[in-house]
Amino acid sequence: MSPVLKLQEHDEEKELEFELAYQHELTTQQRFEMMFRKSREMKEMLLDHGYREPSEPLEDLRVLLKLKEQQEI
Repeated sequence: MSPVLKLQEHDEEKELEFELAYQHELTTQQRFEMMFRKSREMKEMLLDHGYREPSEPLEDLRVLLKLKEQQEI
């Protein structure tokens, strides 16, 4: 788990220094693993909230139209 910075007041400079020091301690492999893990988390969160690839809604529409055509026959 990554360390936590606690400040009494908002200080962007200290936050940046803290983040850079933390990133400097990580190996390249650890940085990439963290990046891939966060990317998966963000993708899952977007999917959970209804965001999908642009082609997915079109494919869903094609399937619905095909089902509707089959019901009309």
